[in-house]
Amino acid sequence: MTSSANAGFIHPEVLWLLVLLIPLVVIWSFLQRGSEKRLARWVVRENWGLLNQTVSSRVRFHKTVLILLALSLSIIAAARPFWGIREREVASRGVNIIFAVDVSLSMLATDVPPSRMEHARSLLRQMLTELRGHRIGLMPFAGEAFLQVPITSDYSMLMDMINALDTTTIGYQGTDIPSVIDQSITAFEAVGPGERVLVLLTDGEDHSDAITQAAQRAADNDIMVFALGIGSTDGAPVILPNGRFLEDRQEIKVLSRMEPEIVRELADRTGGRAYTGGSSGMIDPGPLLRDLEGLEATEFGPRKRIVREERYQIPLALAVLCLFVEGALSDRRRRRISLSREEAQTS
Repeated sequence: MTSSANAGFIHPEVLWLLVLLIPLVVIWSFLQRGSEKRLARWVVRENWGLLNQTVSSRVRFHKTVLILLALSLSIIAAARPFWGIREREVASRGVNIIFAVDVSLSMLATDVPPSRMEHARSLLRQMLTELRGHRIGLMPFAGEAFLQVPITSDYSMLMDMINALDTTTIGYQGTDIPSVIDQSITAFEAVGPGERVLVLLTDGEDHSDAITQAAQRAADNDIMVFALGIGSTDGAPVILPNGRFLEDRQEIKVLSRMEPEIVRELADRTGGRAYTGGSSGMIDPGPLLRDLEGLEATEFGPRKRIVREERYQIPLALAVLCLFVEGALSDRRRRRISLSREEAQTS
């Protein structure tokens, strides 16, 4: 559900649990019929009332309905219904972060299954879920860099853009990391004070001679680079979207390897840190997240935020009420005590 909706459920998938109540009703009905069949073997139907003088079948049915209703309302409450929205001012503390992700063709290599590109998207989604309070921008790059999402606190838009990233996002192929540094300097200057962090996700295949100078420009502008080397040092061929292998001009399959020296140089020169997955290429985002949370946070000041008015309390209160009524109902009939003639005569 998007924050612009005026009514709905935050977790609508939970409502599928209501379907499970149908087999419960069927099982209950089946058991009831089985009980009647077993009773019919021993007692004729005309005498059933004598056996159930102390039990009200009507009240017992109502108790069952109340239990099913309480379960239904509890599931609806768990789906977190909402209607209505309001503005709320919230203050946040954090750092300014730009996620720069390599979208060149080498990111289609499958040494990190299913591909380096998908592993990079997965890392971004995990980090965005864990990071709260920080202002974040998104910059895909290949032969050039493009600030797709300026530094913002709108995590919903960021997640949408991350999910849409692929190797066609940037039309000009290659891996131009110096362009990422220059674009980041401009982006950070536009948002004012605060810690400046560039999280670079790349396989490091930039063979230009400008990496050292770019790293120095980042350091001169107080930008810390945390570099994630996506891919394995053993390398793998690049499988294009059409299923064919990427080949060089001699029609030889291109073997793409992650270059750990490049990501380490960027991190070391800027006071950041490099993270690589070694031969497997798989990266755990946990250490990076802990390093980011350890940075000095800046007070960004109050900002208006649209929040939804959750109403889960209503179905939850009704569910509790149903259970209370069910517990208060007794399916035992009150029997009238009649005195026999003999007892009446002796009284």
